[in-house]
Amino acid sequence: AERQLKKAERDYAADLLARSVIKAQRDGILVYSDKNNWIGRPVKTGERIMQIVGPDDVVAKIEVPVADAIALNKDARVRMFLDANPLSSVPAMLKTVGYQAEPNSSQQLVYRLYANINGTSKGVQIGARGTAQLQGQYVPLSFYLLRRPISALRQHIGL
Repeated sequence: AERQLKKAERDYAADLLARSVIKAQRDGILVYSDKNNWIGRPVKTGERIMQIVGPDDVVAKIEVPVADAIALNKDARVRMFLDANPLSSVPAMLKTVGYQAEPNSSQQLVYRLYANINGTSKGVQIGARGTAQLQGQYVPLSFYLLRRPISALRQHIGL
């Protein structure tokens, strides 16, 4: 009887182990937040814990402050200057443009933009940081130079 009890416990533990193994349907890189944030934290059904990113699914997240917002076309060209290699640019195409300003980690209101980075670009790694140059519509130089003073004047006067 003791032997059968221990065998049943072993089979139950093996069944639990088999159900705890998760296999991905595709190859890629596993992206998740800091593992220390998950220790001892209960997880809800359907809650995203991690994400699998394919090698060709490289996307840049760009945060544009509200004061620097410009009109952009959906397929606008973007040049990324990464901190790891600031002398060369990485080409990208704008994919989505945020229509509503949201606070970022430093509580500054920003528009979130996402750009697809060319899959053949070398030196681009997950978590890389840098600066983005967005190409919008052409405007007269006088408007570009006076844009902020005009905006400050409108805010002060209330127009």
